[in-house]
Amino acid sequence: MAERRPGPVIPKEAASLRTMTATMAVMCYLACLAIGALILIDRAVDNWARGLSQEVTVQVREIEARDIDADVSAVISLLKQTPGVTGAEDIGRKAAEKLLEPWLGSEGLDALPVPRIIRVGVDPVKPPDFETLAADLTALSPGVSLDTHRRWEDELTRMAGTLTALSVLILLLISGSAVAMVIFATRAVLDANRQTVDVLHLVGAEDAYIARAINRRFLATGLWAGGLGVLLALLSFFILGNAGLPQADGLASATRSLFYLPGARVWVVPVALLAVPIVATLLALVTSRITLLRMLRTLP
Repeated sequence: MAERRPGPVIPKEAASLRTMTATMAVMCYLACLAIGALILIDRAVDNWARGLSQEVTVQVREIEARDIDADVSAVISLLKQTPGVTGAEDIGRKAAEKLLEPWLGSEGLDALPVPRIIRVGVDPVKPPDFETLAADLTALSPGVSLDTHRRWEDELTRMAGTLTALSVLILLLISGSAVAMVIFATRAVLDANRQTVDVLHLVGAEDAYIARAINRRFLATGLWAGGLGVLLALLSFFILGNAGLPQADGLASATRSLFYLPGARVWVVPVALLAVPIVATLLALVTSRITLLRMLRTLP
């Protein structure tokens, strides 16, 4: 006779399994959000680094007995002759005043010696010698200074590293919580169905047979909870990307671009999100099986 497959030892409507499904779905949802945050942070850092590597800024301050317009023209002429510089543009006094408005307001800026800002494009492959360029600009006029934005780049990189570490820590905490939850759910399932397990023992069923029968419920629970968590995360990303809230415009823009990774990296988001239900199922299966076998060995 053909070997009979393990029957439904644990009913689908078991309270402990329903609670585990809901809790694990929430954990999978939070894991997807953390993964999305990791990807967004990585993209932001990449865009920041690319932008900072392609542009520097020259500031021309007003000096007594000097014509600032002449200094700006001389600086632009020097920059355009410098190897590695792809372009130089004076953004104008009005644009410089706009940069100061958030801190100083719009009143009285006309009377202030607002410095002139020159946006300088550089070749990221063969950038200019910034130390030599800074010395040449200072020799041209004492009111000229070069800002390579490297300080801001270092600060942004450190901040991104901190956020990445926090996201990874959140994922680890979620995984640890899921393992603990599966252990408690397994104990609750076994205790609630103790009579059924005793009957199976009486008819000669081995511990591995009983564990396989119960693991089927945990397999279904892990797949269902993981899939539900991914769907909720996708729905959240969609809502954030299309909410149109002015106060969340930056977040909405970043969320909309989450699934538009350039080049070959387009597969990163789908693979990362699809890995969540797989990992959740494996955690449920492995943890429940180890817990079940240990508990079954202690039963009389």
